[in-house]
Amino acid sequence: MVAMQDRPGASFSNRPDDPGGASGSDVPLVLDVDGTLLHTDLLFETFWAALGRSVWATLAVLFSCWGAPARMKARLRAIAEPEIELLPVREAVLDLALEAQAAGRGVHLASAADQVLVDAIGRRFGLAGPHFGSDGAVNLKAEAKAGLLTRRFGAAGYDYAGNSRADLAPWAGARKAIAVNPGKRLAARLAASGKPLRILTDPADKGALLREMRPLQWIKNLLLFLPALAAHQTGPETLLPVLVAVAGFSLGASAIYILNDLLDLEADRSHPAKRTRPIAAGKLPIPLAMAASPALILAALALGLAVSPGVAALILAYMSGSLVYSLWLKKRRWLDLAALAGLFLLRVLTGAVAAQVAVSGWLLGFVLAVFFTLACAKRLTELARARRRGHLPGRGYGPRDAASLERAAYLGAGLSAGFFAFYALSAPVSALYASPWGLAMATLPVAFWLARVVRLSSRGSEGYDPVVFVFQDRAGLAIAAAGLAIVLLAR
Repeated sequence: MVAMQDRPGASFSNRPDDPGGASGSDVPLVLDVDGTLLHTDLLFETFWAALGRSVWATLAVLFSCWGAPARMKARLRAIAEPEIELLPVREAVLDLALEAQAAGRGVHLASAADQVLVDAIGRRFGLAGPHFGSDGAVNLKAEAKAGLLTRRFGAAGYDYAGNSRADLAPWAGARKAIAVNPGKRLAARLAASGKPLRILTDPADKGALLREMRPLQWIKNLLLFLPALAAHQTGPETLLPVLVAVAGFSLGASAIYILNDLLDLEADRSHPAKRTRPIAAGKLPIPLAMAASPALILAALALGLAVSPGVAALILAYMSGSLVYSLWLKKRRWLDLAALAGLFLLRVLTGAVAAQVAVSGWLLGFVLAVFFTLACAKRLTELARARRRGHLPGRGYGPRDAASLERAAYLGAGLSAGFFAFYALSAPVSALYASPWGLAMATLPVAFWLARVVRLSSRGSEGYDPVVFVFQDRAGLAIAAAGLAIVLLAR
């Protein structure tokens, strides 16, 4: 819900079409774009689109154009443009623009964003313009924007909607100021200017950052306890370091989730479920997300070092591998599946180092095969539930890959069962259990559960988020409980 308030300055009329006491039907409405019409910022959107397209070309632009923002924006746009049709819009501001245009007023966008993108925004919303943006030489911001608008419309010849201190100069030259979420100090400064003032506010989403960190996904990091539990080392001196490692791993994973979502904005906004993620939906500002990610990385490494340098190194390896996956591997067929399974394997290795226990090669093979199967199932679900034909957005798979993915998934399920059976009957493990053959029987529910996941995925019946699906699937939980009961009885 957006609340709108009209705050009068020295002269003000409550008539919405006459905000300054004089006839306003022929006074144009000028809108800022970044943070005003849109919930997001086109420079940051373009940067992340370009980085996802070509890391080296994007970094080269940053180094060569630092200090020349207009040229930087144009060159980043030449590498990749954000998908304009998917950018999150502030509906209350768009309504103002469309109402003004319907009343016969001119409506113009004026932004420091690149001119090509500003024009594209105007076309998306059917705003006739003309519109004004940075042209590769002049960065249309603050005084530069105010000067252009005054030359074009005359002093006090336009109403201006903005959202930040950078808009003070255009507001000063406007007849009426419209401020979007200005904050108390900026609102007070505008009110003191004596101009008619209209404030549009929408409540901040205070839980956006936490949701973006995806704490539910931290459940995956309980896998770090597997080596200690498999070795029957459950004392506090063993489990406490693992718990600290889990915390570090979780923060590191959240840092990469944020980076991944920044790189995947277009694909997420095209996805029926992922489009509600805080960054994609415009609930979490991109600059805040960019600041949160490195802070989480540092916290993750600090927790890893609190356990041991080896744990910190493995957490760093996981974050680096995840970043490589986000930048390159997720777009490569089959390599992305191997990478996802390998990242889960790193969890087990980190847990073993934190607990200071040996881990069986058969157990590592089992983990690798299980998560390869689940990665295949995730892609199968996305293909089965894709709304449009062709390749999955941001991925390298198309409908013709479904059969190969299904075969690979069933192969992975079979390998998982085989690895677990060999693990259960290996000499070191047999010494830990009263009935090694009883433990080997847990192969059956494992294989059945994985086969069921693959079957549901090929039909599109599994959820997009495997973690959420696992905890909502009663039949799957019953199968898992049966497997756990077999393991406990074998002891």
